[in-house]
Amino acid sequence: MVKNAMDRGLRSTLGAAQRGLPMRPLFGQILTIFLKNHSSETQKSVIQIIKDLDEEIYANYSQCAFIVSFAPALWSRWTGRDIPISREVLDHGLHFKDTGGDVLLYIKACDKDVSKKITKEVVEPLIQKIIPLVDSIQTLELGKRSDGRVMGGRYVDHISNPNDPISLAEDILVDSQGIDHGASFAFTQKFTFDWPDLNSQSGDALDAVIGRRPDGEIIPQQRSKAANSHIHRAHTIDSNRDQRKLLRQALPYDESNGHASREDGIMFVALCNEQQRFEDILQSMLGDRPERPVDRLMDFVQGQGGGYWYVPSARELGVHGVVPGDDTYEDPHWKVRSDNGFMFYNTQDYMHQMAEGYYRAGDQPSPRVLSLLSRTFNHWRDGWMKAEHFPLLPHLKELVPRIGREKIPESILERKGLANLITLADLLSSPGSKIAQQTGLVRIAAGELIVGAIPDFTLGRGKEVVPYLDEDETMAAWLKCELNEWSAMGHIVPNFQTLVDNGLAEMIKDFELRAEEAAKEESGAEKASFYISASDSFKGVQAYLTNWAAIALQAHEKITDSEDKENMADVKDRLQRLVTNRPASFQDAVQLIFSFHCCLHLVGELTAFGRIDQILRPFLETDLEQGIITLERAQEIVDCLWIKIGENAFVNRAFIYDYRGYGTTSINGLGGNFPQGGGINQWVQQVTVGGYKPTDGDSPEGGANLVTLLCLRAARRIPVNAPSLSLRVYRGIDQEYIDEAAASILAGGAHPVLYNDDKLCEGLFRSGESITRAWSRDYAADGCYEPMMTGASEFTFGNVEPMAALEQTLNQGSTYGAAGSVHLRGLKQTFRSPGASKIETFAQLQEIFLQQLTWLVNRTYSVILNAYGNFEGICPSPMLSALLDGCVESGRDLTAGGAKFHMVAPLCIGVANTIDSLYAIKKLVFDPESARVTLPELVRCLICDWGYNMIEPYQDKSLGPANAAANAVRYQELRQVALALPKWASGDGDGEVRELGKWLIDNMVRVCVDAIRKPTPALKPMLDRIYDKYGPDFEFVVTPGVGTFEGFVGDGLTCGASADGRRSGMPIASDMSPVPDPQDLPPAPVRRDIYAGLASYKDLAVEIGLSNAAPVDMNIPEDFPLDRLRDLVRAFAEGTVGGNFLTLTCADLETYQRASEDPEKYNLLRVRMGGWTEFYPTMFPDYQEQQMRRQYFEVKVDDGQPLAQSN
Repeated sequence: MVKNAMDRGLRSTLGAAQRGLPMRPLFGQILTIFLKNHSSETQKSVIQIIKDLDEEIYANYSQCAFIVSFAPALWSRWTGRDIPISREVLDHGLHFKDTGGDVLLYIKACDKDVSKKITKEVVEPLIQKIIPLVDSIQTLELGKRSDGRVMGGRYVDHISNPNDPISLAEDILVDSQGIDHGASFAFTQKFTFDWPDLNSQSGDALDAVIGRRPDGEIIPQQRSKAANSHIHRAHTIDSNRDQRKLLRQALPYDESNGHASREDGIMFVALCNEQQRFEDILQSMLGDRPERPVDRLMDFVQGQGGGYWYVPSARELGVHGVVPGDDTYEDPHWKVRSDNGFMFYNTQDYMHQMAEGYYRAGDQPSPRVLSLLSRTFNHWRDGWMKAEHFPLLPHLKELVPRIGREKIPESILERKGLANLITLADLLSSPGSKIAQQTGLVRIAAGELIVGAIPDFTLGRGKEVVPYLDEDETMAAWLKCELNEWSAMGHIVPNFQTLVDNGLAEMIKDFELRAEEAAKEESGAEKASFYISASDSFKGVQAYLTNWAAIALQAHEKITDSEDKENMADVKDRLQRLVTNRPASFQDAVQLIFSFHCCLHLVGELTAFGRIDQILRPFLETDLEQGIITLERAQEIVDCLWIKIGENAFVNRAFIYDYRGYGTTSINGLGGNFPQGGGINQWVQQVTVGGYKPTDGDSPEGGANLVTLLCLRAARRIPVNAPSLSLRVYRGIDQEYIDEAAASILAGGAHPVLYNDDKLCEGLFRSGESITRAWSRDYAADGCYEPMMTGASEFTFGNVEPMAALEQTLNQGSTYGAAGSVHLRGLKQTFRSPGASKIETFAQLQEIFLQQLTWLVNRTYSVILNAYGNFEGICPSPMLSALLDGCVESGRDLTAGGAKFHMVAPLCIGVANTIDSLYAIKKLVFDPESARVTLPELVRCLICDWGYNMIEPYQDKSLGPANAAANAVRYQELRQVALALPKWASGDGDGEVRELGKWLIDNMVRVCVDAIRKPTPALKPMLDRIYDKYGPDFEFVVTPGVGTFEGFVGDGLTCGASADGRRSGMPIASDMSPVPDPQDLPPAPVRRDIYAGLASYKDLAVEIGLSNAAPVDMNIPEDFPLDRLRDLVRAFAEGTVGGNFLTLTCADLETYQRASEDPEKYNLLRVRMGGWTEFYPTMFPDYQEQQMRRQYFEVKVDDGQPLAQSN
């Protein structure tokens, strides 16, 4: 029996259905009954026979059940109710046949022996009872093989069925206030197989026809191949872009020509709560030319008979109803999950376990939330079936007539404001906009507490915006810096506190007053344009809210359920209030923040949420004190917010559409390309919670609160990839936050990631003279992970490659990844340092390395500084700027230096590989106790990729293949020695490699800071130009960091082989994590002690100096004990372990491997990908392989105490 966790309303709906409806059949019989007449006497007799049958089966055959259905016209006659039926497609008659019948009885059994028994003891006597009433009875015995497969034993069946009570109630059962509550509709068709044609197909060809492999794995086919497979043609969506399911209960029948391996065909039985759905699916299968069906399966099957049926509720018939838990089933195909009790592998299992009340923690989401999640999961699943992409948007000059303008303004700022206004008021939120309809941007569900829609724009895939530059301006911008209207970076944290404090109308009034004052100034035209563009943008947000109020009203008018009608009325009223008023309640504030967030994304500004627990805390506390809300309701609101943020997801990389152009989402004022394949699901939707309050006192005050807990619980229970949750922990943080964080981490997806406030706040405080204690304590993740002062910062960064500096150290200022007959010793980058033969000591090598690194750091700053200000006049950001401290006060867009803080971050990549390579060089070349090779020979070895690419002029081909093979073996043996050396941050216990790491990071931070604070004569004029333009108070806040983000694959492509054993072009370590196992070797990560590993990060340069954070991405096994994980999170909060930023991805190597084989069965497997969480099955193979090879960490125990905890 199910636990009492299931909602009463859900129980009622399920209990109203006939008991046998959800039973998964393995054997059974279909009886199609043709009555002699349709009199009321016949009705009474038939109903009584059904009641008797129900009592007998219920009392004596607990593993059996049945459903009975009637011809809709007959049931209409007997009950006086109109049951309209659409049958145009079915009546076409070419591939499906309607052979009629009055009553359909489907008796189900669990196995063959029980089926035989019930046939003899129940069915045969039943026929005798009903014979006097009928003209004829057609019987058909049905049954599957013991393995449950069909089509000659090739395919598993029914795995796409609703697998949980929520889906059954919403997609299969009629929900009404009447006696038909719990009823359904059925479609039956007896299909025969064309075995000669089937046998002529290869296995792969048959799989393509179905769209699945034999064990049920979906085939991620390309768009052109997928369109006409059976599962794709049977996948349809309704007017709200929801895919509504069928409950398929087909069974094979008979043997073809006496062959046990060939069933004659299949009796298809399907149920749902809208009869038109059958017609829509049949139409999709047939296409526009029914004589030539587009569904490829129709080439091999032929319908022989069946029809449409009405399945009365249990109450209508007076029979037993469904008992939730006893009569609702989970398909074994999906019944896989982690043993840790928190982590689910797939959406089907998640929904079943949560809806049935089997969740380990016992606080499963409410039925409302589960219902919305079910719809969200269906939208994700659409990605396996349909390839859709966002259209190009019209140019502004084509759109301004819609708002009564004849032409676009001269000012680029004002053009951007108008583009924002039209985008939000018309193109992407108007209920009548075809673009908005076709892209799902006006989709609403009756149960939603928070409404709106995020467009499918991500960092990896790109975005679409309204263009406003003319052709000459576009060319000029391209020649200057390769920027365009798509270049807005986002990646900045807005000040939503300002929004909720003032409301839209008050802020617009302020903008307009400022615009009037600026227009009076002699040189105030640009300032006035900024305020006008901000005002137009905010008016667009008002129109967006107004449009969504109309969408909610439309939903309200269509809905019949009283609770849903009341909810939509409440949503409509709230949206209308927020057009002019500031939020007055917790739900108001959540809705306004989310709506504005949606608007930012719709205009191409992909931004994060910031510290929403600090913003929402006063609203929640007030509502609780006044009895306006309960904590349970508040949790439901936050859960709904989580779903809205995460409702978009791409699951099938074969259907990924690339929107990016040369200028899309520039990071530092220059266009171009960056590794994007790893950012498919990077929505830039970070939520930051916890942390210190923004106070200036010497003793910080903890800011974690009730909203923090609500967010942590949402992250644990709502398995989406966005938002990425960041938890700021600190000394003395209450244990309840630690406990929730640990449990959430075990749920997978690295939610939350952990920042140490005592370290990062100090690092930020030291990063610039303008940073007060209060501001250093008011940081949030920017959309990946970089901490920035909330609602007051602009941000630019550039990569620094210590690995390249090491290559140049070994190779006279050249990188050797491209060495060979074209570039000889490689690509020339910096000054010609001494050759390998001239480097006599490791200390000399270190000195040259620091010189090379200094050059690269200065080059990175040169690129950043020369590009600073490029966005201005090309792609301003008035809507985002209006929510940044400093911009409104100065009248300058953030692209014109208007923000309060100007953060610049040199982000180093490949740090762990560099440390390990330096250590390997020291041990293999300079240490008398372990040296194996000279430095020139090691350089040749690395240029030849450890012997796997013996190239001229480093291997003379004239010496023959034997000589090349001998040298290759020597190099490969040397590689094995390098791979066996201790690795930094792996807990190997080697103090020497740890000290070398400290040396590198100390110097790396020093060089990155000094380059701005003590600029060279070459860099100083670039800085002076910026200071002169923006005034004496302008300061760059310098925050060095370490971050590959998703680039650990792409960044490795240009790197030659490294002395740590890594092959040329192969991935590097992610962020500041330990190096993974080599990509060319099978994954075999060793479980290491997590406390010993974190000891390598116990250094001021890491914890304070790397003030842009140094992410340590660690894999932990699924069996990591919860109590020890709590201890680890506590140790990190207290600062007793090293590092200022920690991410923990929970999943076993075996789970990754199975997910690579069957992505649909593991569609909830999520991993940390640089700055966000990604669905593992969506990742390209190179990224999956790197994830599998990351080191695993656990707690090693000695005499009951964790090892190395005190380090």
